[in-house]
Amino acid sequence: MTYKYRVYSIDKKVIEGTIDVASENMAEVALYRAGFQNIISLEVVGPGLDMEKLVPTFTGVKMRDVIDASIQLATLIQAGIPLLSALKLLGVQSTKKAMKKIFSGLSEEIQSGNSLSQALAKYPKEFSNTYCQIIKASEQAGTLEGGLKQAAKYLEKQAYANQKIKRAMMYPIFVLIMAIGVAFLLITVALPPLISLFSSLDVQLPWMTRTLVDTAAFFTDNSLPLLGALVVIIIGVIGLLRLESVKLARDKFLLRIPIIGKIIIERSMGLFCQTASMLLQAGLRLPQIIDIVTRTNRNKILRKAFDDVRDRLVQGEGLSQPMSENTLFPALLVEMTVVGEKTGSMDSTLGTLADFYEQEVDRKIDSLISMIEPTLTLAIGGLVIFIALSMITPLYSILKSMH
Repeated sequence: MTYKYRVYSIDKKVIEGTIDVASENMAEVALYRAGFQNIISLEVVGPGLDMEKLVPTFTGVKMRDVIDASIQLATLIQAGIPLLSALKLLGVQSTKKAMKKIFSGLSEEIQSGNSLSQALAKYPKEFSNTYCQIIKASEQAGTLEGGLKQAAKYLEKQAYANQKIKRAMMYPIFVLIMAIGVAFLLITVALPPLISLFSSLDVQLPWMTRTLVDTAAFFTDNSLPLLGALVVIIIGVIGLLRLESVKLARDKFLLRIPIIGKIIIERSMGLFCQTASMLLQAGLRLPQIIDIVTRTNRNKILRKAFDDVRDRLVQGEGLSQPMSENTLFPALLVEMTVVGEKTGSMDSTLGTLADFYEQEVDRKIDSLISMIEPTLTLAIGGLVIFIALSMITPLYSILKSMH
């Protein structure tokens, strides 16, 4: 049962929210345990529509939720509030049902004697292996609040990189959809009346108009077979992409595409440097760090490259030597790794490289957008002009013959 509450916080502020418990007494107990001694009101909320079940993609846990929760938990622990009480407090204050469930689950795990990192590992979709390793290392060092802030900073950079790529893709996709929509309206709404007019006047249509009419007729007359073929092709492509050999060929092809290949490589190297820098500071060893990076890398070619480096690192060859023998690893990364190994400052060296690669990826994405925009504009403009001329040219011929 869901209860809506209004309570006074420790600093005399009014806080509102909802809590899912079996009875009113349990709701009061949960609020008292969370640190809210003064309850203003407690009311049963009707069932209504559960949007989380209806639309889980929009109401589920997002990276921003995890970042905010990490910062809030670090702040509470730093203020001297015990971990269990802090988790319960965040669970009560959270307005998102998915986060309430996670805080409740984490509280139960802590109560049963598990550490926070062990509890977080129960939620692999929300808390990555890298996140859990940062928390585990900070627990062992006795600096949990510092580890939470470090993990939040790590996720912030990840979120920024993901948003940058999404924004880069949104413009061309939006323009392409608009162009297809305009072309569809012109062909299906504006063209048929004109064709009827031309047929009634027995006018010889120009080649552009005939091409457009024949193309439109082909797609109209064969819409069902074409739709079926499209569905079969999509299913076939999805099935092929499940094959390991096809995945390997796809990943190899992506790395060879100009600019895009560089973006994939530099983003992977930046992620490696960022993760390695933080985990080295947290006290983890390089082979374990490369293991974590390898599992999070989606490109099979790059994953194999990191696997080879890890194997040779375990054999005592160091990090820079195996990297230098694989062309996928940029020369700058190899040179800076040599410096880090010689000076014993690998964590700070890799941290500097992570910032560098972040800027390089941003610059290359901007460069890619600046190349796509004029190309896309010319292609769409050419299509619209072709359709417009196909419809206007016969009208011009009719008017000329009338004179």
